[in-house]
Amino acid sequence: MARKTLYELIDSRPDIHVEEVDIVTNPLRAWQDGIRFIPTLKSGDQTLTGVFLGRRDIQGFLEEMGQTR
Repeated sequence: MARKTLYELIDSRPDIHVEEVDIVTNPLRAWQDGIRFIPTLKSGDQTLTGVFLGRRDIQGFLEEMGQTR
């Protein structure tokens, strides 16, 4: 759900780069990046995580990180 919402929000924003890290195939990378819960969005040192990340949560996070207009 968070993935779909994230991609909907950034669909018209080619300046935003999204990198998905699969914790099953890259557990060490996920751990090193501070990913402890699924889903997690990360920008720099800031993370957003929760059982259910709604559209407002994701949009607010992107705005805080200066990623949306």
